[in-house]
Amino acid sequence: MKLLGKILDYFEESLIIIMMTYMAIMNFLNVVFRYCFSSSFSFTEELTVTVFVWVTMLGVAAGFKRYAHLGMSFVVDLFHGKAKAMFALFGVICSLVFMVLVFYYGIVMVQGQIAMGARTPVLQLPQAVQGLSMPVGAAFVIIRVLQAGSRQVKALWNEEKDGGAQV
Repeated sequence: MKLLGKILDYFEESLIIIMMTYMAIMNFLNVVFRYCFSSSFSFTEELTVTVFVWVTMLGVAAGFKRYAHLGMSFVVDLFHGKAKAMFALFGVICSLVFMVLVFYYGIVMVQGQIAMGARTPVLQLPQAVQGLSMPVGAAFVIIRVLQAGSRQVKALWNEEKDGGAQV
């Protein structure tokens, strides 16, 4: 299981790095060409938007992995002991419910894009390439919420026994 987690970490972070690098390079070149040669690459904006949507969804998953989104800490930190763990669990459940909805409606959206034969304006790529970021990203987030959420809730549940260790 740890090997699968490391593979998922590497895959997720590598995709984010590659996509962010692509966006930075293409946007930089587009600006240079626009101002120096009065010409720009029309396809870069379309691809950059598509890549940006993918990076956003993968970034949400990476944020959950690092406990950046599991907060609700303003509410959770008001409590102690088992109550604190229960409110953290409530936050995890809310996140899971929301991401399951994003996953489901993302699939519905992609099915609609495929059924309509929707294409991007410049490159004529299937619009589903962009739309798939929602269910795929939501699947990554669901995995991360389960991983990080279970660790956080276990740590808070056992906090009393460990003498108040912080998560």
